[in-house]
Amino acid sequence: MKRLLIVMLVMSGPLMAQQWKTDLDEAFREAAVSNRNILLFFSVSDACDICRRLDNDVFQSEEFLEYAQDNLVLVKLDFKNQATGDKSDQLLIVEKYNKDGFFPWVVLINKHQKVIAKMPLYQEQTARQYLAQLKSANR
Repeated sequence: MKRLLIVMLVMSGPLMAQQWKTDLDEAFREAAVSNRNILLFFSVSDACDICRRLDNDVFQSEEFLEYAQDNLVLVKLDFKNQATGDKSDQLLIVEKYNKDGFFPWVVLINKHQKVIAKMPLYQEQTARQYLAQLKSANR
């Protein structure tokens, strides 16, 4: 019985992990309720190798996901598939939070929609190094 319980707990871990949102308005509502900041990640995953590396090496790391669970609402705007979604909404978000059009680009926003930090461009930091920068900015 103990083994079954342990297996169930281990298997449920990934299901409880925070999911990336694509709706910034929904993220603001969640941030207001949970009193967390929003990490907004601009990506072009099908054309940007650095975007993919940041996502895979940092944002999918166990260390990052553990921190994000209690401290961040995660939003990813991936411009790889422009056929879906409302492009005008995405363009308004880009205009407000990524005027220079950098990819990848990571912005921390508080629940009042105010930018509190723009993360430095990703330069192959380890997950631990990037997370240290993020924690410093997210105080």
